[in-house]
Amino acid sequence: MKREPWMALACVACVLAVTACSSGTRPDAGDSLASPAPLLPYMGQLPPGADARAFAPGMVNTAAIELNGVFTPDGREFFFTRHLDGIGTIHHSVLGPDGWSDPVPLDVYGGSARSLAVDMAVSPDGDSLYFLGQHPHPGAPVDPTTDIWVSRRVDGKWSTAEVVPAPVSTAAEELYPVVVADGSLYFSSDRDNDAGRLALWRAQRLPDGRFAEPVKLPPPINHEAGIGDSYVTPDERTIVFSSRRLPSAGNGDLYVAFRLADGSWSQPASLGPGINTAEHEFCPMATPDGKYLFYSRRFGATWATTTEGEVHWVDMRILDPLRPAQG
Repeated sequence: MKREPWMALACVACVLAVTACSSGTRPDAGDSLASPAPLLPYMGQLPPGADARAFAPGMVNTAAIELNGVFTPDGREFFFTRHLDGIGTIHHSVLGPDGWSDPVPLDVYGGSARSLAVDMAVSPDGDSLYFLGQHPHPGAPVDPTTDIWVSRRVDGKWSTAEVVPAPVSTAAEELYPVVVADGSLYFSSDRDNDAGRLALWRAQRLPDGRFAEPVKLPPPINHEAGIGDSYVTPDERTIVFSSRRLPSAGNGDLYVAFRLADGSWSQPASLGPGINTAEHEFCPMATPDGKYLFYSRRFGATWATTTEGEVHWVDMRILDPLRPAQG
């Protein structure tokens, strides 16, 4: 990928900003800062430019399978998923007086119950953690499908999660929630077809805190090839999503679409070879300040054959050249 002049300047500015926060300590030769001093943003990592890089090697990215990358709005908590004994498990790190804590599993179901919990999104007020869960709950079938769950912050701690009720969670599959500025939810579901093909839906948040009946997004966002994990900016004007639609570099790629002046959506554009590979790219999510895009890469055609998973991040301005001109 050709590096534009702003990209080099952005990298220099980010390095200076992070160095200032670390009270004058110099970064070491690795990806993280040498000092564990407090107030380090982005878990103390040097922000990327136009070239994507692995996030927090040795702390987030390890030899295990990792995915997702989500900060709270104040930037003081970070969530990601690590597979433990084959089960996707949310991990949590907090910025304290002595720097960032070691990531530990988050007990979202209570009693240390082990069930699938992945694909997190934090509400704009920082008090609700939504995620994809597969765990028994009242009204669920004997073999629960994936549903949208939510944990609330209570007295500074994350409470035992509850399933988000219908019309969001149903007997169909629901996955990858994203919360926008007004509290509404976007998520993927196969609720309207028998082929298991996912589509992107939007559920308006109502004044009483419930959600209205979800509405399916129009083409070209939804497509016969299906749509997977989708990140929607808080202003709902940009969508980055994973799909196997053409042109595809491999198992699944990341695309971006922009809302046009007439309210419709632009034709999705591939994020290109700097991001997409022959492996599966998915799990897009931006930092709360809108500066950096997180995404994941899975090595394996299916979860049963996956041998490795990585969390990456890149400057969000790589999307700018893909934005269509509007007359």
